[in-house]
Amino acid sequence: MKKSRLAWEDPYVFAENKEPGHNLALPYDSVSEAAAFGECPYKMSLNGRWKFYWQRGTGSIRTDYQIPGFDDRGWDEIEVPSVWQLQGYGKPIYLCAYYPKALSTRKSKIPSINPRLNELGVYRKTFTLPEHWAGKEVFLVFGAVKAGFFLYVNGRKVGYSQGSMTPAEFRITNYLKAGENLLAAEVFRYTDGTYLEDQDMWFLSGIYREVYLYAENKMCIRDLFAETTLSDDYRDGILKLSVTLGNYGADSDDVRLEAVLSNGTFRQTLASGRLQAVAGMNTFTLRGAVPDVLAWSAEQPNLYTLSVELKCGGKTLSAKSIRTGFKKIEIDGNVLKINGQRAIIKGVNRHDFDPDNGWAVPRERFYADVFLMKRANINAVRTSHYPDDPLLYDLCDEFGVYVMDECDMETHGVRRKNVPGSNPVWKNAVVDRAQRMVLRDRSHPCVCFWSLGNEAGHGDNFAEMKKAVLALDARYPVHYEGDYDLEVSDFISRMYPVEKTVAQLTAMKDVKVSLFENLLNRLAADNKPVGAEKYRTKPVIYCEYAHAMENSLGNFKEYVDDFERYPHMCGGYIWDFVDQSIRRRDGETEQWLYGGDFGEGRSSYYFCANGIVGANRVPHPSYYEVKKVYANIKIIKKDPADSVVTLVNGNLFVSLASYRLRWSLAADGNVYLAGAVEHLDVAAQTEKDIALPFSRELFEPGETVLSVSVETKSRVPWADEGFEASWEQFVLSPPCVAPPAVPAGSVGFEKKGLNILVSGDGFHALVAAGSLKSLVYDGREILCAKRTLKPNFYRALTDNDTNFLNHAAPLAGLNPLKQWKRSSRQVLPVSVKAVQTPENTVRITVKWLAPFVVGAETTYEFYPDGKVELNHRAAGILLPVLRIGVRLGIDAAFSKARWYGRGPHENYCDRITGAKLALHESDVAGLEHRYMRPQENGNRTDTRRLELLDENGRGVLIRSAPGTSFGFSALYYSQEKLDKARHIHELQPEPYITLNLDAAQRGVGGDMPGIACIRAPYRLKKGKKYTLRVTFEPK
Repeated sequence: MKKSRLAWEDPYVFAENKEPGHNLALPYDSVSEAAAFGECPYKMSLNGRWKFYWQRGTGSIRTDYQIPGFDDRGWDEIEVPSVWQLQGYGKPIYLCAYYPKALSTRKSKIPSINPRLNELGVYRKTFTLPEHWAGKEVFLVFGAVKAGFFLYVNGRKVGYSQGSMTPAEFRITNYLKAGENLLAAEVFRYTDGTYLEDQDMWFLSGIYREVYLYAENKMCIRDLFAETTLSDDYRDGILKLSVTLGNYGADSDDVRLEAVLSNGTFRQTLASGRLQAVAGMNTFTLRGAVPDVLAWSAEQPNLYTLSVELKCGGKTLSAKSIRTGFKKIEIDGNVLKINGQRAIIKGVNRHDFDPDNGWAVPRERFYADVFLMKRANINAVRTSHYPDDPLLYDLCDEFGVYVMDECDMETHGVRRKNVPGSNPVWKNAVVDRAQRMVLRDRSHPCVCFWSLGNEAGHGDNFAEMKKAVLALDARYPVHYEGDYDLEVSDFISRMYPVEKTVAQLTAMKDVKVSLFENLLNRLAADNKPVGAEKYRTKPVIYCEYAHAMENSLGNFKEYVDDFERYPHMCGGYIWDFVDQSIRRRDGETEQWLYGGDFGEGRSSYYFCANGIVGANRVPHPSYYEVKKVYANIKIIKKDPADSVVTLVNGNLFVSLASYRLRWSLAADGNVYLAGAVEHLDVAAQTEKDIALPFSRELFEPGETVLSVSVETKSRVPWADEGFEASWEQFVLSPPCVAPPAVPAGSVGFEKKGLNILVSGDGFHALVAAGSLKSLVYDGREILCAKRTLKPNFYRALTDNDTNFLNHAAPLAGLNPLKQWKRSSRQVLPVSVKAVQTPENTVRITVKWLAPFVVGAETTYEFYPDGKVELNHRAAGILLPVLRIGVRLGIDAAFSKARWYGRGPHENYCDRITGAKLALHESDVAGLEHRYMRPQENGNRTDTRRLELLDENGRGVLIRSAPGTSFGFSALYYSQEKLDKARHIHELQPEPYITLNLDAAQRGVGGDMPGIACIRAPYRLKKGKKYTLRVTFEPK
């Protein structure tokens, strides 16, 4: 192809006058200063307010912006770092697998950018260098700029950069002058590099990571690489230290290197002899060994400080320090091992995103994210799908998280069009991106795998990338999911495997691509065949699985059970960690926005909300499922008849000495006996039986539940003392079933047309047209007449329920599951019969008729004391059934909820592992969960008892029949309101509580992105009758 006239449309032009990638360690005057990692006297931050000019269209660009004398007094100011779309310039665009319309996706025109739709942001900033920098080399670093930019200093062009997720660094010494200097950056929203950055995220632009200057001596340390590993017996650490010296015109005689490796109790000095550092770059190597090394792992992130000093004639020219660690990553046959032990990646994908600042992520967010991961027993993160801010790697080093470092490369929307494929046009650009990632990050002990990118097709360019990566650091396995022939990736990497594929992968059988998967491949996926012979040398990893799109993450436990059961299944990364929703404040109201909310045209709508935590870092209910399932510490009970529990320590390296065990016995949720075991002497990868001091003679009446938890004995950086790392529960005795007794007194009924009035001692009720319309206890109305008790078969559709229509949100109303909404609305009584029974009760039997429903029947049995026994049954036919139950309106004054069942957070039949069976309390308002897009939420399963009470503790008690349980939700919104609203801030509370009581509700799914692949145990069977049996009584 011919070279383009415009640099920002030319794949051959991606770096002009840029410095090579390197370790980002800063220079100090002494080793002691460097090892303290304090403020560097040779660094000047340029973050803050910059002059800014923005224009739509790049057909005409002025050429005088960069001149120092240009009058920019009429320009705006913008904060750096930031993205300009969130500062009021242009529009954010969210597309999960496509490109903005500014970029042509016709194969013959790639790359081609419509100049009318491109955008330009021009930044200007003045600075004055400190006096003590005189005579030094000065470098300017842009941490990250999207999507490409020209740099000018004092009116002179310095260079050009693309590759927007790694630093762009320029040596600007020769462009500087005494006094005030001016830098100008012309930033383009789209470049040819944008074709390589289609990463299921917002299309935003700007200078969004730190900008700074730093100074080096004429002879200096330009790069250092701590190539660490372990000996074959994993006992000793091995260090190969490569140091690259830059000589910018200094005397090269008598140059020496000295390195100090220390960790507080250990100190080792490595020294070179006399070195000759000629003009340019010179790389030298020092070697060392650490006997009985403290190895680094996610469980024990042991760090060493490595300080390197450059001397000339006894004078220190430069001193730099990094933190390093010693570990060994291996694939042994088809088993992934870390430091010699079989490892399971309990991972999550993560986008670098903040709801207020986009990619300009504040420092505190990184701490919050890593701490949230640690508290959820997450041990690994994939930097999907680009290298993250360097701070993330520092924190993963310090606190212990395995990192899959992923290259800034995804061509989802054009990956079938030889981009990058085997097209030589793209070769140098993608290789450069991979090299810069490795050169920046290879000394971080947290990095365990290199990933070549994501959803970018396959072809020869990936082999070139791998070769370039291994030339720089060959210690770690290389990952690439799109490797169709499995010739490049060291893993059999899969995304969102469905049950059939999971069965083949776990059994190491041939995987063939089905017709359905071929269809998905045309749309968005990369399903590929796997020959059985590939399993011999490659472990299976799910680079994306358990799609957590809002109310999702069903059957997560089944995946992790496979990882633990099959040695070649080395784990996976949940999609994903944090919602990418944008926050807008309107007075006191927070608005959470998604694609399409900015009038930007084509969009992937709410597909940006896939996190197990919200964009504000508030955990979703799925977070607690992950925490429970990912826990390394397991508690099992081998004999239900005794008081012994078995503590299984699944850690690879760490004993349980820093934990204590707490236990309790509860009867129907009321704790009556508790204790603790302070000393847990359980070594890594062992188990121990612990006898708890109770006997069955101590059991109180009721359902007896033994709860056991393992908690921290002292504070750790990411959690307080008493943090619960793992827990388990065991039902030791069933609930007591008292013989039914009809209370004294009388109850009767009066029938008037379609109405049946029931009266008893201190209560009366009204059944109108088969629906319980009124229930009055001691003069207090419990129900709301606006929402009478009727059968319910619908739920406000989740994203997974919405299926393929997620990609055509305006057409979501065409979803066939909406039929259940009509069935619930159109249900009619065909028979209402009331009788006075010999047992001194009133029984009303209602038969219902509704589309797609058979056998719908409700029986109310009224007792003299006001107790109402409800039996409701129905079956759905033809369509997948969402729920079988009833819904009714409750007086809004009953704003307090107390229940004995699963909780405290929302849970569903395929997402209950992380919810405890206990007695829980909440305001009714706290029962909802506010997903970005309103949908079914707030359900609690396995409920035995529910109380809805007013401020005085009076209200209604709902009990399950003996041996049964029910699901419930209590919200200030109806399912119709939830279904209609596009955003959570649009919902206005109704003047009553909508109470759903369910015999059964199908699971939420999560196997595939926004597709309801509900597994068989969690589906409601067509034609099967499900029965709800509860009683209402005054409280």
